[in-house]
Amino acid sequence: MKNKIIFFTIITSTHILFSAESLSTKIHNQYQSFRALGMGNAFTTVVDDSAALMYNPAVLAKRKRGEIQSTLVGFGVSSQTTKLMKDISDAEKSTTDPNQKATAISNALDSYYGKPLGGRVHALEFFWTRPNWAVALIPVDLSLDMSVNRQLGPAIDLNIKKDTTLAYAYGQDILETLSIGVLGKIIHRDSVEQSLSAIELAQNSNLISKERFNEGLNVEFEVGFLWRPEFMQRVIPKKGTAPNARNPQSDDTSKATSAPLSADTTTAEKIETEQTPTAVTTDTDTMTEIENPLSASLVVRNLFNSGFSKSKLLNKDATTAPSKNRSVFDLGVGYDLTAFNDMKLRLTAEAKNIFHPNTTFRKSTHAGFELDYSPSSWFKTQFRAGINQMYFTAGLTLLLGVVEIDAVTYGEEVGTTTTQIENRVNAIKLGFNF
Repeated sequence: MKNKIIFFTIITSTHILFSAESLSTKIHNQYQSFRALGMGNAFTTVVDDSAALMYNPAVLAKRKRGEIQSTLVGFGVSSQTTKLMKDISDAEKSTTDPNQKATAISNALDSYYGKPLGGRVHALEFFWTRPNWAVALIPVDLSLDMSVNRQLGPAIDLNIKKDTTLAYAYGQDILETLSIGVLGKIIHRDSVEQSLSAIELAQNSNLISKERFNEGLNVEFEVGFLWRPEFMQRVIPKKGTAPNARNPQSDDTSKATSAPLSADTTTAEKIETEQTPTAVTTDTDTMTEIENPLSASLVVRNLFNSGFSKSKLLNKDATTAPSKNRSVFDLGVGYDLTAFNDMKLRLTAEAKNIFHPNTTFRKSTHAGFELDYSPSSWFKTQFRAGINQMYFTAGLTLLLGVVEIDAVTYGEEVGTTTTQIENRVNAIKLGFNF
């Protein structure tokens, strides 16, 4: 009996300490493209993607054609996440005694200490992009991050954010080499940011129970810049044009072309006319284009740093609003290497979330590359790899007609202030591109 009282006292203390606030120092990024995650989430200099407006609205100034991109569903989860949820539920159902139930859940949590837990879900996304502007509707952007800590007994640190976002962006060239863009977003967020003790889980083992959620609405603005210096410009053949193509109207410049001769033209005049070739003009502008392979970017996120207004549509007993998104800066650089007419190698690097209170060198480091092979408008394939917060990432894209498939594996930091924990997520997405 004495041991039960001691255990109950410890667990209750854990509950008091942990149920109010999460210990996680993860930096939450409001939207993350699966393609971007495959190349280390360094994406602020990439132009040829509709979702790029969420990374840097200035890239819209460089868009040359319209595009509609939609996602039916995309999801990824670490291998241990669903197993943990099942183990907690089984432990909660194993007995009716509150103390034994808390002990069983505590033992279940302890076995997951240091293991990666979490996932990401996208559903029913819609991006409509035109030269200079774009709109986006993202009904479901769900991120789930968990870790087990052992402060005063095993507890699970739970961070869930489900965003519904409506966004509009506009980009414009202000100089020949400099573009600026503005992004406005309306975000509705449901979130859980708690550290839950075994005794609280014994009372309600459903980690995503609506009673845990806070809810709010916010309007945010972002400003982006894209610089493409002239000193790196190069002239390349246009897609579908051979490097040595000539004007089809002058297939052989050595052959003379003559105007019709009148009947009274003398023989000497005829000979002189036939031996004098007409001038041949080659419209090189139709065969080549100027490309700026080097790009640098600056993006200011959450410009006014406003918080979420509190609402109670989901949880009538919610007492607080979701935590606000911090004002941060992203700095990026990218370089495009054209290998062949239909193949391109893209290199990117980025320092993200500068000035965030939880930023470290590790968390701000992002870099990657992408090999793009696009022989036609209805078929392309892309392979990519990189590092995201010092964890390896890789991905691929396959476009067949209008059907687009993305697959990615990436790692991210979800640990506390004293512990580094990698959350490894394997994800796949099915969508359409028009």
